[in-house]
Amino acid sequence: MKQLPSTERGRRTRAAIVTAAARLMQERGLASPSMDDVLAASNAGKSQLYHYFDGKQDLAVAVLHHQFERVMAAQPSLGDPACADLGQWRAEVLLAHRESGMGTCPLGVFVGQVDQDPVLRDTLADLFRRWQDALAGLVDRAVRAGGVIPDTDPAAAGRALLTALQGGIMLAHLHGEPEPLAHAVDHVVDGLTGSARAPGSA
Repeated sequence: MKQLPSTERGRRTRAAIVTAAARLMQERGLASPSMDDVLAASNAGKSQLYHYFDGKQDLAVAVLHHQFERVMAAQPSLGDPACADLGQWRAEVLLAHRESGMGTCPLGVFVGQVDQDPVLRDTLADLFRRWQDALAGLVDRAVRAGGVIPDTDPAAAGRALLTALQGGIMLAHLHGEPEPLAHAVDHVVDGLTGSARAPGSA
């Protein structure tokens, strides 16, 4: 991947290209949009596109990182060292999913689309590891704050939360209703906290 632009104008242009490509790739699939499609959607020139990206793979890597940043921005509790509240994280993911219209996961939508490209596969796997590690960090803070059952393994809990989130988003998208996501996340969160949520509180 090429170096990031040094000027504000260059950063805005590159961001516009990545944002347009991300929207097209999430809608159509990672491999489907052509570079010309991205140019048309971003209103960028061909010289600008190839100034910032070596080609389609390089652009796709940037899109995966962009999608990861979207995920983290929608779950600020994961990056807040003062947050030890799994309930806050739960509220964030449910709100983000409702605001997306029960859409697909910005990052999970690409699982299964990168199997034949080792660079993209490794990039996506690393981003999911970072997401899982961020969840494990939240659980670790919750353990130390007494909000989670003692002796909980944060790494295992982070993996369980991410698994529930991905499965819940997929089923919620399929059925067009938020309950599958709420139930999947609550099952894990309640198990970690030792609490039981009242029916209808999603």
